[in-house]
Amino acid sequence: SRVWQNCVFCFPIAAMPVRHIVMFTVQDEATEAQIGELTSGLLALPEKIPEIKGHELGVDMKLPSGQAHPAGKNRSIAWTADFDNDADYETYAAHPDHVACIKEKIAPIIVPGTRAAIQYVR
Repeated sequence: SRVWQNCVFCFPIAAMPVRHIVMFTVQDEATEAQIGELTSGLLALPEKIPEIKGHELGVDMKLPSGQAHPAGKNRSIAWTADFDNDADYETYAAHPDHVACIKEKIAPIIVPGTRAAIQYVR
């Protein structure tokens, strides 16, 4: 069924609010200091990038059901950021502070291939 497309595509997407969600798994070898740098780096982004209108950071609770899920183990970190429109999201995606956070704090300690992200109209 394409019902969901009718809902989204009947409006000009560029003018609609966007939510970005990204999740990834941190390597077992990552230190608490590295994880702290990662989380503080993400939480500092809204002060540096005014296009971020709302945000939320989640760290997995490591509940047994999430660690032994039949579809695979939970991710370690989830980051959600809200934007007024897709242009503001694209500004964030290319922003030097966002790119530096990825290169310096996230990429060195995540398990390769575990990043999953989505941007959608909220």
